[in-house]
Amino acid sequence: MNNTVKEPHVLYDAHGKKSHVVLPIKAFQELIERLEDAEDIKAINAVEHERAIPWSKVKKRLHKKN
Repeated sequence: MNNTVKEPHVLYDAHGKKSHVVLPIKAFQELIERLEDAEDIKAINAVEHERAIPWSKVKKRLHKKN
């Protein structure tokens, strides 16, 4: 994450429990990108052992449906 953010600004509720965090938009965007990358990796890992179907067969199947 961006090194310019030493500590995020933490907000507390009426009971003294942490409730929100204020981040610079750049730090937030970097965090979202990392989460999206992690989801992409998870999706790739979920299907990497599936058998591949050649594009020519997929194309034929698609044309049969139309």
